[in-house]
Amino acid sequence: MKYRADISGLRALAVVPVVLYHAHAALMPGGFVGVDVFFVISGYLITAIIAGDLAQGRFSLLTFYDRRIRRIVPAYALVMGVTLLAALVSLPPLMLAFFGKSLEFASVFLANKHFLATAGYFQPGVEELPLLHTWSLAVEEQFYLFWPLALFALSHPRLRPIRGVVVWAVLLASLYVASQNAVLRPNSGFYNFTSRAWELLAGGVLALGLLPRLRGRLLPELAALIGVGLIGWALFTFSRTTVFPGLNALFPVGGALLILWAGEEGRQTLVGRVLGLAPIAGIGLISYSLYLWHWPILAFYKFHVGHDPDLVAGVVLVVLAVGASILSWRYVEAPFRRHGPPERRSEIRSIRNGLIVLAVLAGTGLVIHETNGLPFRASAATRAAQASLTDVWAGSKACLQGPGLPRGDAPCRFGDPDPKAPLIALFGDSFANHHAPAFDAVARQLGYGLLQVTKAGCQPMAPRALGGSQEAQNCEIFRGRSLEALAANPEVRLVAIGGLWSAQPDLPAAMADLRKAVEQLRRAGKAVLLVGPPPDFGLGFGARCVLRRRFLGLDESVCNISAETARERSAGVEQGLAAIAASVPGVGLYLPREGFCDATSCRPTVPDGRLGYVDNGHLNAPGSLSLVPGVKSAVEKALAGAGG
Repeated sequence: MKYRADISGLRALAVVPVVLYHAHAALMPGGFVGVDVFFVISGYLITAIIAGDLAQGRFSLLTFYDRRIRRIVPAYALVMGVTLLAALVSLPPLMLAFFGKSLEFASVFLANKHFLATAGYFQPGVEELPLLHTWSLAVEEQFYLFWPLALFALSHPRLRPIRGVVVWAVLLASLYVASQNAVLRPNSGFYNFTSRAWELLAGGVLALGLLPRLRGRLLPELAALIGVGLIGWALFTFSRTTVFPGLNALFPVGGALLILWAGEEGRQTLVGRVLGLAPIAGIGLISYSLYLWHWPILAFYKFHVGHDPDLVAGVVLVVLAVGASILSWRYVEAPFRRHGPPERRSEIRSIRNGLIVLAVLAGTGLVIHETNGLPFRASAATRAAQASLTDVWAGSKACLQGPGLPRGDAPCRFGDPDPKAPLIALFGDSFANHHAPAFDAVARQLGYGLLQVTKAGCQPMAPRALGGSQEAQNCEIFRGRSLEALAANPEVRLVAIGGLWSAQPDLPAAMADLRKAVEQLRRAGKAVLLVGPPPDFGLGFGARCVLRRRFLGLDESVCNISAETARERSAGVEQGLAAIAASVPGVGLYLPREGFCDATSCRPTVPDGRLGYVDNGHLNAPGSLSLVPGVKSAVEKALAGAGG
């Protein structure tokens, strides 16, 4: 296929927004759509190459995969090797073990499956995932596995007449799946190949001639301008809260498709000429290396400093990524490209060597993960901190419901083992679950059983109308069923309610729904105890900050926050809870923030020096147990106030 400078420029239009978004989301709120532009370009180029070879009767899977390995593996191996060295030096064992797992999956091009099961692309804490960006490489490689075979089969004389129908049908089916997943299963929609295949096929239908030719001069110019507008609209109006991908991905995908379409048959539109300018096209040439390098560089920076880079640091980091990309392209990517006709023996050798390199990387990741992150690298103090970091409530695995609806198993009961003991119920999300060690201890002291009713990411309040994602609907069902069951259970004397109220986009509305839930329980004669949040340390601070600072032998006091900051972060939630407790008789209030703060600062540790948190907001078992005196006093007052 003849080189098109406008396609190199379009690559630049894809990679630069991604880099800016990862440097600081405010710079390019929708910069993540650059990946979708990449998918369209890849689908177009790969399909054009395969279709051209098929038309000339010289298509070879061996040649195809030789080209892919030479294009992808050398730069990938270099970046993974450097990132691995950085991880060995700077990641504590717990975090290195997760890195090893991600390296293992990334090197067999299943990173999208790995991160689908373990991490959301937009969730807090992604700076601990220096290989997160490899999910998109996995999607492309999965496309490269089936697409050549599919095109080869569809090029058979008997199937060729229906090739267009089949390709369009698969594209539309994938778009339908993507539109459903974007609403009902957002994480699956973002990572899964089935939700992304249509974006690659969008480029494919153009390369196969399944779209009409653009005739004249005005129509291609208009198409290219509209294409730029669609991509620009997505870049500047989309954000991490946009329902995406799915139908919203039609903006960047459609924009990229129009630009490619307008530049076919050697046409030079105004947009094409601008994109083909040497500085822009030059960025496009190094786009693959830049995509590989930029995220590990930014991720390690954010991991160690605890926040996004400022302007000066951001410029330095981006320049560093661009410099590394230029060197990588010049001395690694370009030399490994095949020049001249291939020979069967050299193709086999190329594929074999590429697979060996990937196997070594995957094997290294497996060893790191299976050895729990090479713990011999860490001091005794670091290992102790790591042990307390993972010392969580033993009932979490069985009793903190994840995605979906609860199973019909026996209820999660703790506290006093006497089956006739009255019950304290702990109702809420993961921010109720992390208080379970303290409530379990208090229940035993007071002669109560503890009934845990918790679902991750589902704040405990009166249910609203069903809507949103499938998980949001499951949450509403869980709320309604749980409240009815707690109100109807005569053994439940007190319901302690805890949740991450600050996650609600409309806090007053959330407090109003909480009040309805509280009133429902009070009408059933239950005492209610509202449990406020512990200090929120924010990204880059808290327990995981202590762990990495301790591993590197650095000052840990930077992981603390001021008492004033903690008060400000908790003020809205605490005031809302206090208003409910003051206006509804029989409702108590416990605010655990003071258990981690003195007059000047708040620490993510307990008095004996162990970590009290799992991350920047969730308590571990030692952190929860350090609050037992306060929890016991609050429970006794709530029971007495409700006549319990």
